[in-house]
Amino acid sequence: MPSAADTTSRPREHLARLGLMLATPDMIVQGRDIAARTVCPAVATVETLQAVQDLTGCSAFSYRDGDGRLAGVLCIIPLNPAAAPTLAAGVFDGVAPPMPMVARPTDPVIAVYGWGMAGVTWRGRAVVMAGALAIHREIYDTVPLYGRAATPGGERTLLRRMGARAVPGPGGLVVCPTWTPKRKVA
Repeated sequence: MPSAADTTSRPREHLARLGLMLATPDMIVQGRDIAARTVCPAVATVETLQAVQDLTGCSAFSYRDGDGRLAGVLCIIPLNPAAAPTLAAGVFDGVAPPMPMVARPTDPVIAVYGWGMAGVTWRGRAVVMAGALAIHREIYDTVPLYGRAATPGGERTLLRRMGARAVPGPGGLVVCPTWTPKRKVA
């Protein structure tokens, strides 16, 4: 389980090396628009995205292209132990996540919810994909990653590249097991 010190600094530092920066409130507005246009209109509200960013300090990240335009977004929700029952039942609400389940910087992180990723350029999509893989395999490699696929590309990423399996229950929740040293070699 990542230490409290790692829950904010490690994701920010690691994703920055890939070109993803912590999203500002303005970037969250723009990123939500990108996700609604390119993934699905039924995504979390700007207010919810900002509230989770404020609680975690490391939830929403953005990638700007060479011209400074927003070209990709990646959002995650680090989850604390209160989320365990809803994750196990397959009913975690990714559109309106229960705030008491969102891990604050001093909370233990027992899982990460892959909240969403979208890109409007080839490079933006590639950077966001690299960030998603880094979250699963390097940043939060000791805890499972949960999510839902909203697009065929998201489904390929979760099922094929990350090894996700369906969580029993309604709603299409999937889980990627921890990225163990044995899986790293395979």
